[in-house]
Amino acid sequence: GQLAGGIVRVGQQVLVLPSGWKTTVREIWTPSGLEPEAFCPQSITLVLEHDLDISRGDMIVTPDQLPGMSQEVQGRICWMHTKPLVAGRKFLLKHTTQTVQAVVTSLENRLDIATFEPTPAPSELHLNDIGEVHIRTSRPLMYDGYNTNRMTGSFILIEPGTNATVAAGMLRPPTEPARLEYTDFSI
Repeated sequence: GQLAGGIVRVGQQVLVLPSGWKTTVREIWTPSGLEPEAFCPQSITLVLEHDLDISRGDMIVTPDQLPGMSQEVQGRICWMHTKPLVAGRKFLLKHTTQTVQAVVTSLENRLDIATFEPTPAPSELHLNDIGEVHIRTSRPLMYDGYNTNRMTGSFILIEPGTNATVAAGMLRPPTEPARLEYTDFSI
């Protein structure tokens, strides 16, 4: 996978999310071969101390820097479709390498481009409008705020019937880090 942030080193303890498995990095493979460390935005292969089932969309993090994990997220979007966005519409949300079902539960505000002031609670967003929205996803997203990490803090909304990208968005920072029970294989 691609490193979305930070540095990973051989011997470092890591957590696999959302499963919560805790293990250690045994080897790091890059296109140049075996390396003692790797950094963002390198594409690498991690060999872990334990044989774990890690799927596309899972995240490997250090235990002291957990991302947010929630099915309820907030973000700022740019609406890019001629059909207006109204609350209650269902979409596919693509975040990092995973795509999940999502519904825009509410429109918080629309940015007035002339004054840069937010107009609270608009009934809809039109083509090229920028606004804050609340979204509920079918599975929890593991994410950071866009200002913290552009790769894990961005998303797009896709119209299910046409596969048209209808919005690009930036996630607000999570209100708290992921809370989970983890399995420590090093015991």
